[in-house]
Amino acid sequence: MLTDRGLISQRPNDIGGVQRLYDLGNGYSLSLINAPMVHSYPFAWEAAVIGPDDGLAYSTPLTHDVEVFLTDDETNAFIEKAFQWAQENPHA
Repeated sequence: MLTDRGLISQRPNDIGGVQRLYDLGNGYSLSLINAPMVHSYPFAWEAAVIGPDDGLAYSTPLTHDVEVFLTDDETNAFIEKAFQWAQENPHA
């Protein structure tokens, strides 16, 4: 089960799965999806960093693309890493 820390919303996505949005508290957020059209389905999650402009952010140390996780534990570890980065970079 994924953490609810910073969870903004959870909703069905347009590709037959679910999307979870997390607010990192520094203007950035995470989008996690699971659906038949993503790399990891049905195992776990695909994560993307969303920048302050609401677009995909590829220039953070968190990721330069999307990240794929095969377990909820791996996904939760990435979410915690993202919160740690956000705390260390409050004005990223």
